[in-house]
Amino acid sequence: MTTQNTTENNAQSALILIEYQNDWLSPQGGINPTFQDREQLETAITNSRKVLTEARRRNIEVVHVTMVLEPAYRALGKGKYGLRTMIPQYGSFLGDQAEFFSGFEPVDGEYVISERTGGSSAFASTTLDSYLRNNRIYDIYVMGFALRQCVESTVRNAHDLGYNANVIYDASAAFTKEQQTSFLSDIIPFYGNAITAQEFLQSQE
Repeated sequence: MTTQNTTENNAQSALILIEYQNDWLSPQGGINPTFQDREQLETAITNSRKVLTEARRRNIEVVHVTMVLEPAYRALGKGKYGLRTMIPQYGSFLGDQAEFFSGFEPVDGEYVISERTGGSSAFASTTLDSYLRNNRIYDIYVMGFALRQCVESTVRNAHDLGYNANVIYDASAAFTKEQQTSFLSDIIPFYGNAITAQEFLQSQE
């Protein structure tokens, strides 16, 4: 893995938080128990709080990407495979489960995306691309859940759309250590840049 020092003007960068919702992060969340590497998850939550605080201090654009669905899951259709079958099976992203996990609620002026309907990428069927382009933002930092699903899909999509994507990988969590390792060795070199939370905190924006 090659880690680069990334510096840019604050007005041209954004921090994108993917699914900081109770389903993933609350001990009572429906998806939460599926994280086998509990230490990785707890580290990600701790680091994410630090990164978000620093991004706000620097006045970096903050974008919250969520998924909020209704009980019939009509927006997902009757998919035969993948997330469109798994999400209804888990009963995910409904009611309190779709609420922001404590400490990650948006503040005034931060952009919130809630119209995602089953796509794993934060760009899929959302306003994220138009929001970033209209605000001349091309350098993005991405963190969230889960690393090998929505975070990876978002970074792949960002690359193909022409964005410079930096994944704060220890402020994100995969389900297992092996998944995190394979992301760093096999995926991110082709689609973006991997940095740690500490590197983000120490970088000079």
